Amino acid sequence: MNPLSLIALLPVIEIILLIGMGSLFGFWFTLLWIIGTAAVGVYLLRRVRGAFQIGRPLDAVGQSTAADSLGIFATWVGAILLILPGPLTDLLGLVLVLPWLRKLTFGIWMAKNLHTIVTRRNARGQVYEGEIVDVHKEHRVIRQVDEDRDK
Repeated sequence: MNPLSLIALLPVIEIILLIGMGSLFGFWFTLLWIIGTAAVGVYLLRRVRGAFQIGRPLDAVGQSTAADSLGIFATWVGAILLILPGPLTDLLGLVLVLPWLRKLTFGIWMAKNLHTIVTRRNARGQVYEGEIVDVHKEHRVIRQVDEDRDK
């Protein structure tokens, strides 16, 4: 399925999940869940904004690493997903916000996809047709024939 169509279906999926969550846990719990995750998302967004402002001088000095920047960016995206109402975006937001869960999820994804990442070839590569000749094997056969003739 096209990722763009999944993004278009996201509001429908979220509404269905919210209705199911409301019928399972009740209206007030669902409302508190939406407000609570939005509040956590706003808090994290403000905190990450401060980390971006603090990180700029570290980039100039060369002390900031790519992992720090990636973690800050993942927290920023996760905070935005937590602000959006819905259980699915909250789950994705939590995966991005919590470092241990982010590492675990990335590790599982890498374990499943490492083979395709490593063996992926460049599509512009050229294929040369031909046959492989084992020169050493032919040399051994010729040498064996010469030895048989000498006997």
